[in-house]
Amino acid sequence: MTTNIHNHAALGKFGELLFTRQTPMVAAERHRGLLDSFRAWRERRAAAAELSNLSDRDLADIGLTRQDIPNAVRARR
Repeated sequence: MTTNIHNHAALGKFGELLFTRQTPMVAAERHRGLLDSFRAWRERRAAAAELSNLSDRDLADIGLTRQDIPNAVRARR
């Protein structure tokens, strides 16, 4: 026996997300600030990873220490 739910409202917000017919990017375009914040976070995360991969000597050449990496990435606005 199977049960079909035809009333999306019965599942609340989850139902709206589950049964939406829009692509994720179309829905995300409505929330431009959130999307921009997520992109900025990913860029900061990538920059921190790249700096973390440098040796201590390379970091010293550019005037940083390992403890400076989070502040250097945040200040990169």
